[in-house]
Formats: sequence, C-alpha cells, structure tokens
Amino acid sequence: MNKFAVAVLMSAISAGSAFAASVTNGDASAQTIVVTEGSSKTELQVGAGETLEFCSNGCFVTFSNGDREALTGGETVEIKGGKATIK
Repeated sequence: MNKFAVAVLMSAISAGSAFAASVTNGDASAQTIVVTEGSSKTELQVGAGETLEFCSNGCFVTFSNGDREALTGGETVEIKGGKATIK
C-alpha cells in the first residue's frame, strides 16, 4: 500500500507541468509577453526558437502587438511573424 501511495504522489508531481501553457517563438528575434497571474505581472522574454512553460493555474497574456488572451494553463502558443496563435 505504501508503494502505491508513493507512486501516486510521484505521478501527481510529474504531471504538474503537463498542465502549464507553453510559448514557442518561431521568429528570428526575441519576443516579450506579459503574463498576469492574480495580481502579479511578469514580463517573459522568449528568445528566437525558444520554448517556455508558464501559467500553470490560469492567467492573462498580453502579446507585443497589444492583444490580450485568457489562458487556463494547457494551451500552446506559437509566435510566427510577430503574431501569436493559440492552440
């Protein structure tokens, strides 16, 4: 029984990041997005070709063109040509 509890706990810990949103920058230059979680705002700089995970509990994201989107934490954001696409 104890081994089962440890296995469940380890699965829960490793699955935590599976529900985070991710952003991939397909542009040749870095892009900056502003992530608002609750009352906390963070600027994330995403380098060319880089992928970052963020927003595990829901957030608002403001992109460099001023667009703002609400995310729940499981989305994939792709930036190409200065435009963001959410999947």
